[in-house]
Amino acid sequence: MMNECPSEEIGKKFEYMENEIFKSIHCSEKNKPKAKSILKTFQAVFKRKWNASNRGHQRFMSKKVNKEWLEGLISFPKEVSKSGRPQKSFAESSGRSKRRKTAHLRNQHSSEELTYAAHVSQKMSGNAAAAKIIKEATISPSRANKMQKVIKKSIPPSLKKSPMEALGIFVNANLSRAQYNIIRESSKDIYPCYSLIQQAKKMCYPKEEFIDVTETKAEVKLQALLDHTIVRLSMYLDDILEVFSEAERNNLQLISKWGCDGSNQTQYNQKFQHAESNDKYIFQSSIVPIRLICNLAGQSKIVWQNPTPSSPRFCRPIRIRFVKETKAITKEEIEYIELQIKNLNGTKLTKSYGTIEVKHIALLTMVDGKVCNAATDTSSTMKCFICEETSKTFNDLKPESNVKVENLRFGLSILHARIRLFETLLQIAYKLPIKKWRKRLTDEEKKICSDRRAEILKRFKNEMGLLVDMPKAGFGNTNTGKTSRVFFQNPAMSANITGIDERLIYKLKIILEAISSGFKINTDKFKNYAMETGKLYKDLYEWYPMSPTMHKIFVHGATIIDHALLPIGQLSEEAAEARNKHLRNYREHFAQKCSRIKCNRDVLNRLLLTSDPLLSSLRPKAAKNSKPFEKEVLDMLMPEDVSYISQSKHDDEESNNDSDDCNNESDLQ
Repeated sequence: MMNECPSEEIGKKFEYMENEIFKSIHCSEKNKPKAKSILKTFQAVFKRKWNASNRGHQRFMSKKVNKEWLEGLISFPKEVSKSGRPQKSFAESSGRSKRRKTAHLRNQHSSEELTYAAHVSQKMSGNAAAAKIIKEATISPSRANKMQKVIKKSIPPSLKKSPMEALGIFVNANLSRAQYNIIRESSKDIYPCYSLIQQAKKMCYPKEEFIDVTETKAEVKLQALLDHTIVRLSMYLDDILEVFSEAERNNLQLISKWGCDGSNQTQYNQKFQHAESNDKYIFQSSIVPIRLICNLAGQSKIVWQNPTPSSPRFCRPIRIRFVKETKAITKEEIEYIELQIKNLNGTKLTKSYGTIEVKHIALLTMVDGKVCNAATDTSSTMKCFICEETSKTFNDLKPESNVKVENLRFGLSILHARIRLFETLLQIAYKLPIKKWRKRLTDEEKKICSDRRAEILKRFKNEMGLLVDMPKAGFGNTNTGKTSRVFFQNPAMSANITGIDERLIYKLKIILEAISSGFKINTDKFKNYAMETGKLYKDLYEWYPMSPTMHKIFVHGATIIDHALLPIGQLSEEAAEARNKHLRNYREHFAQKCSRIKCNRDVLNRLLLTSDPLLSSLRPKAAKNSKPFEKEVLDMLMPEDVSYISQSKHDDEESNNDSDDCNNESDLQ
């Protein structure tokens, strides 16, 4: 190219050189424009120098500047060869890769900003339908759930069930092994074999070395039980915990409630090794995880909330013993569990995205009055274990004094409070004609009360379909939580049957609704309302002293709510009470009868299985026809909870209107 030649020939030689360079450096299409630009610059400089030398080779090379320039280097864009798999586009990436690529967006912007940006982006891209769906889904907290239900109905799920999905069905339908195999016979392509179900079951139990089963007890060590609970819960929350920072993952707290209770059991034809042992009574302690929170820099953030804190769905067994509930046994159990709580260590897990550390807080609130009296050494059932006042002074409604702050931790025992208030009103109704409490009654007065009782019970059965104040075969009586709910839901009818003032029944109904709502309560408003109710009771029935339950709610209720770590309605003992019924059922239908040890192990396994956090979170929540709160209840709740309830109610009304429109269209068709 340095010989004397016309410029056209130089251009051809440059073009040839360009092609050879591209081949030698394996230039990709992406880097070709930049490489061509570099070569064009080289060509322009060469032509200028060549013309300056009169297009002569000797003259060109005789100049030192030209010679050094020719010996210089030209840098072309490098081709970076990556080892391993080629990089995928965002659309082809896995869920985890997408989360990693978008982490900086989530850290720098709020969820509201990202949602609005997605809405606008879809709209500008021409996806008006997608933009509308994004906007519609974020109108209110419950709107997305309703849209999800519609999508599930319109898009059929995959028919093939995984072992975990099949186990969820197995537990939710309360199936036995034989029942599952019968169902599987007709659908072998859908349901996995039972051996795979058994493998999935084993994942729901803590390690074997932490479980102790004998003829008279079945126990899981509390540390192992809570560790296993966190393991299963973290599997459900993996997507959430993965986007947390390391500091957030290491500052988690699990708040749980626990308690103990005794009940009667069916006696079986199985011998004990020790003659003094029997299975007539059972005493069990259990724990329910309520809320997982992140405490960082003085701020608390809810990571997970138990959707049904008063349901046995998450109620996990700690210890089951075949002993009768007595004061000594109750104190022994509380001391035994509290010692384990005191020695609890945080749960540490190692995940692919980092470590998780969870501390544990356990609240003793799943208790009834009997357990509270035993734990506080209160000798009389007619004595308040909080202030030690007796029934003689309950009606005085004295301001709080001599309050034992440590006894406020037991909560309000909401289920038993509902039943005890109902029973108090029943006893007043029986004695309304004579207006005497416990003074000596004449035979004539006893007959009047007896006839009055018979009349009231008959009217309850005929007019409300309730069996009231009657013994149940084997255990307890018919004054259950369900009976008391029906009583307080119909104040007018209940007042008509019992003769109790309707205003008092209604006010007690409002108080019970407020404390069992599960929302935060304005304690000042609650205290005023409770004292008003107490004064109304005193004006109407001063001859009948308040029960300890009434005294506790009217006088100490606001203080107990103030000291509660969570909303008082979430600390109910209802879950533990329901487990008594489950225990009887599991012993009868889901346990081997050839050995007491095997029987107890099967019962414990079933309790662990049905309360497994992962399975319980995946199981569909049972539909519930909940009635709206009364205005007085809403007035006692915090404003943020009232706005949430109002919005949910508005969404439900819209949903009902939509379903009505659909029904009308189907009728027309």
